[in-house]
Amino acid sequence: MLNFIGKGSAFNTKLGNNSCYIRKNDSMLLIDAGGTVFHKLQELNLFNGLKSLHIVITHTHPDHCGSLGEVIFYPYYYNQIKPTVYFPDKELMKSYFKAIGVKDEMCSLISDMNLTIDDICLGKIKLGFIKVPHVETIPAFGFIMETDNKKIYYSGDANNIPGDVLALLKDGNLDMMYQDTCGIDYDKNAHLSINKLKDMIPNELRSKVYCMHQDGYLDPEMVIKLGFNLV
Repeated sequence: MLNFIGKGSAFNTKLGNNSCYIRKNDSMLLIDAGGTVFHKLQELNLFNGLKSLHIVITHTHPDHCGSLGEVIFYPYYYNQIKPTVYFPDKELMKSYFKAIGVKDEMCSLISDMNLTIDDICLGKIKLGFIKVPHVETIPAFGFIMETDNKKIYYSGDANNIPGDVLALLKDGNLDMMYQDTCGIDYDKNAHLSINKLKDMIPNELRSKVYCMHQDGYLDPEMVIKLGFNLV
């Protein structure tokens, strides 16, 4: 469903910054644009032939937003298209655009909590943003995405899973969950440890959960043994 071009936490750079995309024909939906993402998009030739680009941002930490400028500038100048950025905090993103030199004519910004992307190639994609606990300094958002008759939860960076999302999973109303998961576990961690994740998700539902944003302490063999997936 989602194609990951990076799956690492901020300091686990060997796995690349956590980011993924859906591409159909000439259109692409990109989730997050950390510092390593623009290079990877070029390496994979994902700008080639692109006529429509939608960018969903979960929060403004550098490993999720660090190359957003390039990801906007390149298609604007080389593909002659105006990307659309989706982020709930309008004023924060406008300030970020101003700081990095993104002009109003270079991209569109949509800040609704609930919206529908209607793209000629991607079809209709419903997005519902959810504020999630991460750090105190900036807002962070996960979202529920509905596309191709699938309902997906994507956590962004979060140290917990919202109760409403867990209820959807347990009631059989979520097809997949992409969850920020780390190996290190300590008080006031900004990310969700595998120890906490296993306590929250029943065994019979773990095959629907995909662990992403992996730190250097996460043991892949343990993740699989517990019944979860790795992106």
